[in-house]
Amino acid sequence: MRPLCVLGAAALAAALAVSRPAFAADTDADSPRRVRTGAQILGFLGLDFALLYLSSPPAADPPGNVRLIDKLRLRAWSFDASAFATNFVAHPLAGTYFYTTARSNRSGPLESLAWASLASLTWELAEFPENVSFNDLIVTPIAGASIGESFVQLSRWLDRQPRSAGRAALATVLFPMKLVNGAPPDDETEGALTANLRMISGATLHGELQLGVQLATRLVHFPGYGAPGEGARFGFAGNVSELSLDARASRSGLTDLRFTAGAALATVYGRSIAAWRDGWDLLATGGVAYDVRQHRWDAGPLDAWSSVHVPGVSVQLRRMAGPLRISARADLALTLAGARSFALDGGPATLPTTTLTTTQQAWGYTMGWGVAAAPALEVAYGPFSLAFAGTIDTRCSLDRPDPWPDRHPTARIIDSWSSLRAGASIKLPWSDLEISASLQRSLRRGSAGALTRTAGETTALVAIGFALD
Repeated sequence: MRPLCVLGAAALAAALAVSRPAFAADTDADSPRRVRTGAQILGFLGLDFALLYLSSPPAADPPGNVRLIDKLRLRAWSFDASAFATNFVAHPLAGTYFYTTARSNRSGPLESLAWASLASLTWELAEFPENVSFNDLIVTPIAGASIGESFVQLSRWLDRQPRSAGRAALATVLFPMKLVNGAPPDDETEGALTANLRMISGATLHGELQLGVQLATRLVHFPGYGAPGEGARFGFAGNVSELSLDARASRSGLTDLRFTAGAALATVYGRSIAAWRDGWDLLATGGVAYDVRQHRWDAGPLDAWSSVHVPGVSVQLRRMAGPLRISARADLALTLAGARSFALDGGPATLPTTTLTTTQQAWGYTMGWGVAAAPALEVAYGPFSLAFAGTIDTRCSLDRPDPWPDRHPTARIIDSWSSLRAGASIKLPWSDLEISASLQRSLRRGSAGALTRTAGETTALVAIGFALD
């Protein structure tokens, strides 16, 4: 076991060392370095494969090994039996490594997504204790591209700003693979960054006081975005990317946590804007997104939900007339989600165990497919703005094929999570400071067989922080 671990570590170190020639030696600095990408990903997989020998298989997995020939003949493909944190936290982080390795080696977003997909498939074929996992083949590369492209674009935007130690350190933390391979070529197009960092205070109706933090960024990296001009242009270089983190806690512990990341793989931008900022523009994208959240309903246990959006489309229409700005946006996506059954969390003995999937029996969650939609409207006049938004996520369980060949789950489990929000804000004339207030109504609903469970929550929040637009 120990030699295997050492061998895996040596493979990764060798891949990183051998694949770092001087940039000046490249015959074409902007060409994708595919050999280097392959070597570094194989080095990572080699280390992971060595660690596989040292660790026990997931507790819910069937015993024994799975033959490669059965995987190649599509006889050993199923949803897996890993824990929620493995499938929706660890695997997205691995996908981010695969994706940013390719991006740092000059591959574009679509090719980098292909590299992450190929790396995931290679691992699934090599991972001898388990079947090829349908959900891993989707979640790992899609979540990796969503997080990775957002990090890459934000890191490049920081690098284009006036040099400072803080910006340089943050840009490196976001995109560390550029230290090994360098950053992808930059067309030096200025990005329009919208960013918010807020300290939040509030409470639910009849609930405890909550304190938290909210961080959100949206970067549109597109020539002429928001500037006077007319016409339409297309882009395929991760031209729109978004990140957000929202966390709140009370004296009882964590009450709400949500992280989202999204990136456009194809973008079209049209505009008709006069020199005095009077006109309209339209931004339409097709891309991917990743979402993971936890929430405590009615002082109960933490609920968990995570999904990848693929494909996803977004349309934003803006009208500008001097100090008046109106923005309408709508997002729609198909999703693959893993979520706790809200109904079974309230009545675990409702359905026979034999009708439940292995992940539901062992870890309390189920895979499923669904739809996510998010309309939003913002009206701003000078420093004042009003915002209205809604979201709805649905999930219908995917029962089969189960990793245990003798299990044939039949339970129909459906979940949804929706919210409506209204907010107002005012920008103060000092250092981009902003004060905001919002009122949100959230609803969680789940059904399992004949059992239905619903919970609602109204939350009022006030916040102060920085807003950059």
